[in-house]
Amino acid sequence: MANIKTKTYHHGNLEQALLVAGFQEARGTGSRNLGVNSLAKEVQVSPMAVYRHFPSGESLKANISQLGREEMARQMIEAISRQAGVKNRFQAVGRAYIQFALDEPGLFAVAFTACDAPPKREDSPSAWLVFQDSILDLCTEGLIDASEVEHVSAFAWAAVHGYATLAGGKDPMRPKATEQVISNLLDRIWSGIVGEGVQNR
Repeated sequence: MANIKTKTYHHGNLEQALLVAGFQEARGTGSRNLGVNSLAKEVQVSPMAVYRHFPSGESLKANISQLGREEMARQMIEAISRQAGVKNRFQAVGRAYIQFALDEPGLFAVAFTACDAPPKREDSPSAWLVFQDSILDLCTEGLIDASEVEHVSAFAWAAVHGYATLAGGKDPMRPKATEQVISNLLDRIWSGIVGEGVQNR
């Protein structure tokens, strides 16, 4: 998506041009310049033209936020595809999540921006479903009970998202983001879920 030019567009694809411009802006500056006026100027149209495709600025922002989540989901899926074994796949999801926050802080921030309007469609791919599938894999392998899925999901997401948010931030007291620290975190999450006795499957 980021390779599409946004300065010119043909009749009928202004919506796509706005989304691409928003995606690029989010990648560079987060949510700072995702308003209707800013993006209309970027693609060289009047603000009123934007409202032919999005009913509000919040709707436009919600659809840009969705693009950030979908990009993260694609990277998570790619990370899983390179792994064998339930532990490696589970940790690949967490590692890709964290790495996305570190590599793409603008997109990561926008992906979780609260919007007063929903996007036009469901996320595809969905980062949340990728994450949920990694938890269900643990259930399928008999590492957790079906009754634990919701609680395990909350625990794993809180740990990974919390670390990613802190490590990718600008606070001088933020945790280190070395490979060793990330691996240690993921190992502790794994042990906290399945216990110390289960190493690899």
